[in-house]
Amino acid sequence: MKKKIGVLLTVAVLCLSLFGCGSTDYGNTKETKRKFTNNSYDKTKLAECFEENYNNYMVATGQASELMLVYMIGSNLESESGLASADIEEMQNSGFLSDNLKILICTGGTNYWWNDDIDPDEVAVYEVVSGTEEINKLTVLNGDNMADTATLTEFLDYAYDNNKNANYYSLVLWNHGGGAVLGYGGDERYDYDSLSLNDMDEAFANSHFISEGKKFEWVGFDACLMGMIEIAELFEPYSNYLIASEELIPGDGWDYTCLSEISDGTDFTGATAGRAIIDKYASYYDNYFWGRPEYTLSCLDLSQTTDVITNFETLIDVTENDLLNGEYSQIARQRGNTKGFGIIDEELCYDTVDLYNLAENMSETHSGEAGALINSLNNLIVYERDNVVNAHGVAIYFPYNNKLYAEDWVSEYSMCDFSDTYMRFVQNFTETFYGAPLTEWDFDEEDVSIDYETGEASEVVGDIGSLGNFSIQLTSDQAANFARAKLQIWEIIENVDGGAYALWINSSDVNLDDNGVLSSMIANKRFVLKDTSGNQTDCCALEIERGDGYAIYSVKVMVSFKDDNGDYDMDRYFCPYNIYIRVDDENPNGVISGIYSAEEEEDGNLIPNKRSDVLDQDCLIQPYMFGRVIKFNDDGTVAPFDEWELSSGLFREFNLNGELYVDMVDIDPDVEKVYVYNIVDTQGNTYMVNVRN
Repeated sequence: MKKKIGVLLTVAVLCLSLFGCGSTDYGNTKETKRKFTNNSYDKTKLAECFEENYNNYMVATGQASELMLVYMIGSNLESESGLASADIEEMQNSGFLSDNLKILICTGGTNYWWNDDIDPDEVAVYEVVSGTEEINKLTVLNGDNMADTATLTEFLDYAYDNNKNANYYSLVLWNHGGGAVLGYGGDERYDYDSLSLNDMDEAFANSHFISEGKKFEWVGFDACLMGMIEIAELFEPYSNYLIASEELIPGDGWDYTCLSEISDGTDFTGATAGRAIIDKYASYYDNYFWGRPEYTLSCLDLSQTTDVITNFETLIDVTENDLLNGEYSQIARQRGNTKGFGIIDEELCYDTVDLYNLAENMSETHSGEAGALINSLNNLIVYERDNVVNAHGVAIYFPYNNKLYAEDWVSEYSMCDFSDTYMRFVQNFTETFYGAPLTEWDFDEEDVSIDYETGEASEVVGDIGSLGNFSIQLTSDQAANFARAKLQIWEIIENVDGGAYALWINSSDVNLDDNGVLSSMIANKRFVLKDTSGNQTDCCALEIERGDGYAIYSVKVMVSFKDDNGDYDMDRYFCPYNIYIRVDDENPNGVISGIYSAEEEEDGNLIPNKRSDVLDQDCLIQPYMFGRVIKFNDDGTVAPFDEWELSSGLFREFNLNGELYVDMVDIDPDVEKVYVYNIVDTQGNTYMVNVRN
């Protein structure tokens, strides 16, 4: 078991303001882009700095076949939880052969280092010494902000200029990741300033390493959401291979015990390193000590990137013709059925989707073009492991589910210089996405019905049973523009001002038949939280993802931690968390797949946290209750949702004693309920239909 498991994982908050100005002008011309030039950074000035400070530099001792660089922006991951220091210690104890592998780490970007040998007030370069607790300081860089392109360039230049005899060079970029739109890193000392794709492009292009014709054997991201085709294209001139994750990086990040295999002297190529890194990563989370975190990690052969993009643009060309000929909803449903990553809750996701799965869905209408893309992706993806459905190794940004941020993010995305063909398609797609509704969604009372005689649903995910069916008759236009729906179950819990209702569960187990009848089974079970000592409390579970044979629910809880004296720690009091529950054939009653801080949502931060948290023993757990005082019309029918009064609160609390887990209990069929259908059209608009039982 890794030593980092013992590190107390506290709340990680990454402050990041929204990019862009909210404009709908997605201009993708060279004039409107924030394109860098190689003159944007004065390399002569940098050389002068090196010359002036050369005597202050210690040169790393000896030479090795491979030089591995680690750009470690500690940020809040280090200051609050010591995760960077834990990874350094893991590298030291990995048993890597120093005759074959030399490791240089650039540290900074955090207010506090748990490793006492590292000064938080400087950006410095250290050599990791295998089998010891030593890291030797080699130099302090002139740069101070690790999200400044010049600082990254300075690190690359220092490392290369002092180690020109290595046969292979590799680089790990360690910290937060936000994909093609939000970029990489967050320097805690500079208001979480981060590096965009253009910034990284500039930093590499301006380095001595690249200008002298060198190339990294592999570049890896120990950061979330960076396994994307846009990032593969960015690094194709600079590296042979890319190792990165489509999904959020869970728990403890990479397992650096893989360094012993990377340095064994038999093969230093990126494909071999990628396999070693990925296998250790997968094995670690397959045997994770807490929950069942979802993971992906892949190794991409960047020499295949151009072929993939060419085939992708061919597919997008014919798809855009469909779009311009009125087939928006068809394309939107293909996109909506594609595996997405970075889904935080019902309101926040990052709109990155698996490119292979997108091609599979688009093959329904363009099999030849989609097949060519799939074949080229098979050549790009050298090795990949995951524990999720429909993840294949490389993602792409495709705005759709996150309507709140899509306009700003598309504007920012236009700056990353990925593909003019795709950018034009995205612009046309989002114009309809934000346009006037394609149809009316009014319903008459006779359109809505509940059938309590219906038996068990045949394709229900998990052991949530059935009380019957809730159905709505759609018009042909509504059916043509229908995207998805979720059925909510609200149950009366107390007689306050006519009755307060709690939301138990929502589910998207929905079927739209050929006659336009939209139906969903009504669950007769709901989740509860328990621990192994017998504590139990009710909770509200909201489905955030559903795929072939599985569903993911989120339970929001408030957690209060105690200090060493047994008193509540006011710095860690009443902290919001999301507990993720996975339901599938192996876990019909659900299993906890992760516990994540929700602090960033409340603070308006957007880049996801790179880890799953651990709840301390004896901490106080209070599930959040989504409650409403439901209004009824004079005839007893349910008034529109926007007329209901907020009545939320907290369910019964308990102090955690033992292991936390989830279970199912029956929903009482005789207690008064209100059922609400949340219908979403292909433009992301939501419509609510409700009825009283």
